[in-house]
Amino acid sequence: MPRPGVFFSSLPAPSQGLSTRADVALFAGLLRRREGPAPEPVLAALEAAGWAGAGPFARDPAAVAALLDCPVAVESWDAFDRLFDWRGRTPAPGDARPVPSPMGLAVRSFFAQGGRKAWILRTGDPLPVAAPGEDAAAHRAARALRLSLPAAAEAGADFVPLLPGFEGIGTPVSAQDPATWRGAAHLLGIDEAALLLLPDLPELCAGPPAPAPILPGPPPPPEVFRPCGPLASEAAATPAPLALEAPRLDAEGFAMWARALRHALALAEAPGGAHHRRDAILVASLPRPAPGAGDPLAPLDVLADIEPIGDGTSALSERWLGSRRLQLAYPWIATPGAASAPEALEGAEGVAAGLIAQSALALGAHRSAAGREVRRASRLSPELGSGELTRGLSPGPGGGADWAGDRLTLVTRGSSGFRLVSDATAAVAREGRAGGVSRLIGVIERAARDLGQDHLFEPSGEALWAETRAALTALMERLREAGAFAGAPAYTVRCGRETMSRADLDAGRVIAEVSFRAAQPIAQVRVTLALGRAREAQG
Repeated sequence: MPRPGVFFSSLPAPSQGLSTRADVALFAGLLRRREGPAPEPVLAALEAAGWAGAGPFARDPAAVAALLDCPVAVESWDAFDRLFDWRGRTPAPGDARPVPSPMGLAVRSFFAQGGRKAWILRTGDPLPVAAPGEDAAAHRAARALRLSLPAAAEAGADFVPLLPGFEGIGTPVSAQDPATWRGAAHLLGIDEAALLLLPDLPELCAGPPAPAPILPGPPPPPEVFRPCGPLASEAAATPAPLALEAPRLDAEGFAMWARALRHALALAEAPGGAHHRRDAILVASLPRPAPGAGDPLAPLDVLADIEPIGDGTSALSERWLGSRRLQLAYPWIATPGAASAPEALEGAEGVAAGLIAQSALALGAHRSAAGREVRRASRLSPELGSGELTRGLSPGPGGGADWAGDRLTLVTRGSSGFRLVSDATAAVAREGRAGGVSRLIGVIERAARDLGQDHLFEPSGEALWAETRAALTALMERLREAGAFAGAPAYTVRCGRETMSRADLDAGRVIAEVSFRAAQPIAQVRVTLALGRAREAQG
């Protein structure tokens, strides 16, 4: 019989050859560990991966027991909930009321909306929402340490930086040295992760929370006669939201947030080595502006006006956030899990990532997730009306937009409930804005990287070139059969002397070139692939 809140779906059968999967997410952030020893299968997996035991980059036993800075895979909300206390945050020091953490809420929404596998990277315990008497400078300083930690302080800290090397602070990341991987940098070692989420980021860039506005309560129920009886069967009362605002950013906070996102994207570009993760997409919640920082119903206008380093360059420019590898989810959403959070709200990235994962599993990574129903939402902040949705952005250094959903991944309320109405990246170039096309490029790049790792020590020559062409052609044919391409020819694959220079041949490099016509409205995409590297051109 049907059960409210319980959803059933079937997973596609595993395919042969190079993978086309694009639904796995990596969550990195602050989260409390539940009491008790870690399960043996989790410890065994960490030891097999080199994070536990006696390996050269293994974490110390206390960190492994706390699952601190150790990537853990979970395939259900229950598996996550057994390991982590997602409501283990407090409103203030000395106040024991449980408050859900942004990280826990994002993972909860990811699975609730259809996600099937996530990697969890715990960077430490969540900070209290507020500290009475703490001034704005102290509040920001404590949170800045969670973003990047000076190298001298790393040894004695009970947390690790979310974005190592951010603002030039701390030990820089090397793609070739897993010992330097902290926080979001673990993306470099989790090859199957196609999505990266950093749910704490808006709060870590915000000032002290202000008192929350008082929302009108629901009307009382009509008076009806009830027979006397015990109250044990009455439904449990919904916890009251914390009387503080969910994160809002002023101009300084938005600038820091933009720099932090740019740093996260840069970490995926393999500093110090050839191994990269430019195939992964960063899904982030667009914060709401603080009063006076801009119109909360015109988020693109706010970003267009922000200058991350005050040099006249817009945050929406390609230098900062105008990337096809970034999706900004908006607005903020009230969910049952967030009932006791500030304003009973959570950022939209967990919801958006879950719907993207659900769509990728059901229809393929190349399909847009727009139109998917958002489960268990009750309110949006802010509510976006037709005027805000259709408001465009004039072309400029940051790029234009015909409507808000042209560069934002948006949730809106309609007559039939809440839905994802756009699945877009923040790219400046219009041909890079379709989320499905960006994920399709990521699938091909991941496949090429896997192929390169399998043949890393084989000599470059006609035999390897032919094998590379065959493997990539088989992948592209499966994608064509799934409806990813349009036109004729739908795709071409080249790998031989025509794709390599004399320097490439002398160095033993293997370069392949894949061109395709995406089914979504875009003329043509050309991806040039090397062993461990990939770059794309769109036209």
